[in-house]
Amino acid sequence: MKKVNLNWELGYSKTKTEKPSEFVKANVPGNAQNDYILAKNLPSPYYGLNCRDYKWMEDAWWTYTATLDFSLENNERANLIFKGIDYEYEISINGEVVYAGEGMFSTIKLDVTKYAGKNAKLEVLIYPVPKCNDNNNRSQARKSFKPCVCYGWDYHPRFVSMGIWEDAYIEIVNEVCVDNLDVSYRLNNDLTLATISVDAKINGTANVEVDLLYKGETVLTTVYENVVGELNKVIEFASPKLWNPVNYGEQNVYTLTVKTITDAGVTNIVSKQIGFRRSKLVMNEGAWDEPAMFPKGRSAAPATLEINGRRIFAKGTNWVNTDIFIGKTTEAEIRELLTLIRDANMNIIRIHGCGPVNKECFYDICDEYGIMVWQEFPLACNEYPDDDNLLKVIEKEASFIIKRLRNHPCIVLWCGGNELFNRWSRMTDQHHVLRLLGSLCFNLDRDVPFNMTSPVFGMSHGHYVSYYEETEREIITDFIESKNTAYTEFGSPSMASPEYLRAIMSEEDYNDCNATNATWVEHHAFKAWLDEAWARKPEVEYYFGGYSNVDDLANKTQFIQAMNYRSLFEEMRKQWPYCSMALNWCFNEPWPTAANNSLVSYPAIPKPSYYAVKNALRPSLASIRANKNLWQGGETYRAEVWMLNDDVNALKNGKVNVYYGFDNGEYVSWGTMNYANVDAQSNLMLGEFSFKVPSKSVSTIKIKLEVVDAPNMNSEYEFPVHIEGEVVELNRLNF
Repeated sequence: MKKVNLNWELGYSKTKTEKPSEFVKANVPGNAQNDYILAKNLPSPYYGLNCRDYKWMEDAWWTYTATLDFSLENNERANLIFKGIDYEYEISINGEVVYAGEGMFSTIKLDVTKYAGKNAKLEVLIYPVPKCNDNNNRSQARKSFKPCVCYGWDYHPRFVSMGIWEDAYIEIVNEVCVDNLDVSYRLNNDLTLATISVDAKINGTANVEVDLLYKGETVLTTVYENVVGELNKVIEFASPKLWNPVNYGEQNVYTLTVKTITDAGVTNIVSKQIGFRRSKLVMNEGAWDEPAMFPKGRSAAPATLEINGRRIFAKGTNWVNTDIFIGKTTEAEIRELLTLIRDANMNIIRIHGCGPVNKECFYDICDEYGIMVWQEFPLACNEYPDDDNLLKVIEKEASFIIKRLRNHPCIVLWCGGNELFNRWSRMTDQHHVLRLLGSLCFNLDRDVPFNMTSPVFGMSHGHYVSYYEETEREIITDFIESKNTAYTEFGSPSMASPEYLRAIMSEEDYNDCNATNATWVEHHAFKAWLDEAWARKPEVEYYFGGYSNVDDLANKTQFIQAMNYRSLFEEMRKQWPYCSMALNWCFNEPWPTAANNSLVSYPAIPKPSYYAVKNALRPSLASIRANKNLWQGGETYRAEVWMLNDDVNALKNGKVNVYYGFDNGEYVSWGTMNYANVDAQSNLMLGEFSFKVPSKSVSTIKIKLEVVDAPNMNSEYEFPVHIEGEVVELNRLNF
């Protein structure tokens, strides 16, 4: 196959029939608004309030144009390929509409052989973004399959992207070739036999060879003679090497190739990567025990992932789109973020339903790294109606998504969307949209589990603040007292660093940090969720007694976020095996937020909380459990010591030396705790320790757990101390 790239230009008009007055250079893949901003050298939408100046773009009609400049040799044909157009569009060649569609995830393939050597004019007309009402919020997307995050969210500005967001090109192939290859498989009960279904359209008549390769070596070959039109075959493959999540085995993948062969030789080769694994969602330990009385309703929904027969504690994060312009995101940028996730000892990512399905390279890298993916369809926080046109679009788009992704072994769970069963979405399992998605997942990828939404009964979303003013309860206190099978969203907000904040706003705005400043509001520090979200001045007052300036405020929010995220992740691990998932909201950002729950600032700058979570998610570590994180001068500090072990190997008996201290002073030895063997994938509470907190001149408590002969499992903690009437100084951020 030969690939011919196209040179694209872009223009806009106010109506469908009006022609653009000018055209500018366009990047494909890309987004219309971003290309226009770059071409006209307009102010960056990421800075200050500039994004508000571009709202008009979502109501424009955008036209992409290119010349179909290609030639063919004998026995060749050409296809025009669009990997993704966002969102409603018409494709014309020489003024004639040859295709019209709605939806941004399906590949479009058009035979353009007859235009060879004719320099035909190609146009793609992008309609204004779908809006089903005048509410100017995410509800405008409720009658479409367009990700509603771009209509405005608590981490994303109102910036509704559109355009040719995935690759578009001409492919030149032999007239005898493989077309539309589709591969799926099923494993037998003991995972020793894979039954592989290979379906393809064969243009022309040919012998077809199907090969399965492992690390470049052919392990299975089958030849079918004189195939005409269709190839529909089932192949059995014994003893497949399985793909496993990181730290639970190897990430084995195979390549399946299909070749067409004529008397002239091999005319075409098409390949797909495939990984064999069994994914199940099973009941959590103890979940069948409730409700205890005569049936009142169902037990908590299954929430434990079982991969290849092994139950796994899923520890990870929620992934959001990497940029407000999703088309310009590169493989290098995606790999940088996924490397941070892998290095933070995470093994799962939830692809949140408010955002888009990711580019193919995202799933390739997750396969490589052993990161499990919980994939939601792009539905969130709306009631999606039983509408025939919407169902038609969703059936087309979701079918394509499932078929595209099902050979990625990283896909371990399908989900209908985010927060659909609640008072703001008002959906139930009887809505046709969810019944449709469930049936598609069953028919097209039966052996991967499906949840209608997140959360379902027994699971938890929230909460997202570290301290409640009304009850004066800390988030760690609530989580210690809670009982959930999975925490699939929970958060602790912070501001970005002072240096980062100064780069996205003026110095005047920076020093005017409050809920009346439009720049701070636009970048989500205030009024994004609650009035103080996400800058959380009340938390700084609670934990530190206040702040001296904006630099001090930002640093203290980062301390609080890191402290709480670490405590929360370690607490959820202690609740295993009843609790089997801990996924924070969220990992990354699509643009520079002034404050957010994220672990990294846009585009991939780790906050202190990233390193705190990295420590909390080590496979094995010594950990503390205290029922709060703020301590008063004169109190007695009390905490339990635990050994946490997610590893597939047991920990041999050992000792933990416990130390405590204050501020920058020396550590004091409290004593030693012994522990017997800690089984694989289990936890053990060793005992409790305590000491008196000084009543004066102390700002922080320090705790150090030293595991004898295993320094990789050591842990250090730091917590604030409140002295009535004082503002605690923060001199360091050690995580």
